[in-house]
Amino acid sequence: MNKRNFTHNSNFVFASNLFEDKEVEYFLQEVNLPGINFNHITTSVSAVPLVLQGDTPQYNDLMLSFILDEELILWKEIFKKLTLMRNPENSYGDNDEKWGNLIIQDDNSKEILKLEFHNLRIESVGDLEFNSNSEDEELTLSVTVKYDYFIILD
Repeated sequence: MNKRNFTHNSNFVFASNLFEDKEVEYFLQEVNLPGINFNHITTSVSAVPLVLQGDTPQYNDLMLSFILDEELILWKEIFKKLTLMRNPENSYGDNDEKWGNLIIQDDNSKEILKLEFHNLRIESVGDLEFNSNSEDEELTLSVTVKYDYFIILD
């Protein structure tokens, strides 16, 4: 799989076992760096409201946009994996631990940030839109992923 896109200044690589049983690297068109939120605890001291820092982080979803090939191989792999994760015919589910690494590179392919995501789960897979009236455009597939937490690797 090609890790370098010469038409862009930055490269985003997602390596994971989410869609296959082994680690596979995917070239991304777009990705977000997820935010984090805390639920705050409101209490009072002598009738004055006091807001305390919450202790349970809530991570925003990871949103990936994959470039698809002409044969839609990645799209087929994702939907096959979704069927294995929650087979509608027998309600059997795949509960294996899924992980992923997001690597952001600069224009010289130097790694500037690496995040490790733990216990990935697919939230949604976007629609593919075909249009015969436009120029040759890259097909992209949006996938929203939930996870328990992530850490920054040095």
